[in-house]
Amino acid sequence: MPHPDTTSDKPCKSTGSPLKRCLGKGIVAVGVCMLACAGVVLHHSKAYGLMARIHHGLIICTPGTGLSMTSASAGLPHQDSPGMLRLELASQEDGRVIVVPGSNPLNEVLASSRRAHTLLMLDLNDTNPTDVAMLVRKARMRDRVVLVPSSKETTQVALQADPSMMVAIPVHSTREAYAAHRLAGHHPYAAYLSPTAAPDLFTLVHRDAEAVITENPITTTFSADEFLADRPVDIVVTPQPTQLSQTLARDS
Repeated sequence: MPHPDTTSDKPCKSTGSPLKRCLGKGIVAVGVCMLACAGVVLHHSKAYGLMARIHHGLIICTPGTGLSMTSASAGLPHQDSPGMLRLELASQEDGRVIVVPGSNPLNEVLASSRRAHTLLMLDLNDTNPTDVAMLVRKARMRDRVVLVPSSKETTQVALQADPSMMVAIPVHSTREAYAAHRLAGHHPYAAYLSPTAAPDLFTLVHRDAEAVITENPITTTFSADEFLADRPVDIVVTPQPTQLSQTLARDS
């Protein structure tokens, strides 16, 4: 005869009330939504980064000041091609980094540029690259800025100031191209070439550098379209962005 303990029904463990189950599912759903939103924000931010814009097309850069911090105010054409401003930096006696001419603090210019999705090329001049890099990081503009050092010494400091911020290195010959690549090491860098450099030099630096920068290629001997057909270029610095843009549109 079976023992009474083996035949009696034991109470089943509760799997939780319907309210608790619903709350649990709700928390999971909210977590998934938050992760999805974070992914969208990250993708949106990266879409305005320097490398994403380079893949999108030629970047036209024009000199600006702290008073003209958007593409529109700098005279850049209203079109799909990306825009960049080149700004001159200086240090004040109190240690603040400003944009000249004028005296707008760099941190304010960086914040405005981020809101406007504007890329920046920053001439370091006499400023401390480490201080500039810190301000760029705080503004979350690391992937939207190119630092332009004033000497070989400041180039080395700029390369050490941040592991991912792009630094422009001037290249005038094949020897300098290899030297720039060795100096940069694993650090992202842009090769800055004169528009008079040979097409072969453009091709050489394009192989190693993350970006190739040159200046206004418009001359009386050949068009900008012909110039770019023989030279891989990512960023063109010009005081006449509208003219260059119109020339490229007309020749294409």
